[in-house]
Amino acid sequence: MISPRCRWLVAVALVAMSGSPDVAFAQGMPPRANDRAGASRMNDQQREVLEKRFKERIDAIVKARLRLTDDQQVKLREVASRAEESRRVLRREEFVLRTSLREEMKAGDKANESRVGELLDQMPRLERRKLDLMESEQRDLAKFLSPTQRARYFGLQDELRRGMQDLQRRRMGMDDSTSGPPDSRGYRRRGTPPPI
Repeated sequence: MISPRCRWLVAVALVAMSGSPDVAFAQGMPPRANDRAGASRMNDQQREVLEKRFKERIDAIVKARLRLTDDQQVKLREVASRAEESRRVLRREEFVLRTSLREEMKAGDKANESRVGELLDQMPRLERRKLDLMESEQRDLAKFLSPTQRARYFGLQDELRRGMQDLQRRRMGMDDSTSGPPDSRGYRRRGTPPPI
């Protein structure tokens, strides 16, 4: 489990990095106007320094949690980099798909039934591609990590994704005031998000 301090570090690093419109879009949402303004103030060198520090800190957390050797860490970085690039493509496609579906549904009874059906048909295919990617990643990881290390890595990925989702909700202005009290792990219980 990631400590509150580590979750905060991830959130701060992601905020700093998401000053780039490309990073914001890759995370599945359009850049806000003040993000674009912030991006113009942050030069490439500053961004590179922040990204390097972020990656080094995450590397250190992963290495300690999984108890990796140096060789395992190098291999894990390569596999993770390939998988993340594929996930980025899938997130972008999912964002476009859900946005298109929302736009169609705004028309109510006048929605284009054919277009809505086509968009809905794409969703299970996208989910299958996500599963295929996860299976492929696990096969690659199994070549140099033990099952226990893979389980820890899977849990760590889940925690980091949850932290990123929380950050995205805050950046998109979603109100946290309706959140329930924190659970035993320190997470706030949230209502069920809308399906689209």
